[in-house]
Amino acid sequence: MSKVKNYYWDLAEKESDTIINNYVKMIREENSRMLDQIENILTISQLEKNNKSLAKTSINMHPIINNAINHIKLIISNKNGMIIKNLKAVDDLFFGNKNHFTNILINILDNAVKYSKHTPKINIETKNDKSNIFISIRDRGIGMNSKTQKKIFEKFYREQSGNIHDVKGHGLGLSYVKKIIDIHKGLIRIESKKGEGSNFIISIPLINR
Repeated sequence: MSKVKNYYWDLAEKESDTIINNYVKMIREENSRMLDQIENILTISQLEKNNKSLAKTSINMHPIINNAINHIKLIISNKNGMIIKNLKAVDDLFFGNKNHFTNILINILDNAVKYSKHTPKINIETKNDKSNIFISIRDRGIGMNSKTQKKIFEKFYREQSGNIHDVKGHGLGLSYVKKIIDIHKGLIRIESKKGEGSNFIISIPLINR
């Protein structure tokens, strides 16, 4: 009987250790993201004041998307959520800054989780035309009205009414996203309805071969 008790005790201890380790990992990742956010603010300030350009190289988009997903997968799993990928783009080579582009995708994905009323479900899709790669990040969160959509990329803008204002933040994330996409000579637009979620669509020029 004591062996059975010891077995279940050991099992409970292992499960408890796993849960604690997961939370420690999550806290570390959150701290890292906070430091990244500070760096993003400083980057925007430098880019605006000095008009400096970012260092860029030829890079592939799909590994960047996968890397961004890996950064938030623990938060997603903790909320029993899911990310569905449909990376259909045949050509994903572009001229860009890997670190900053990873950061902006993490930012959008993180928002998709934070602004989900229920279990987060995020769809990521890529496709091509002759000159661009398109990235669509769709969530089923609280969505936003047309007035908010027009201002969402402004620095320090946060909607003052409804659930959006209840989520912690400083309103800097999407202004950083817009700035980095502009530097990459790309475009970002949003399709959203209040209560029905949002879809961020990014287009980035491909490298001419």
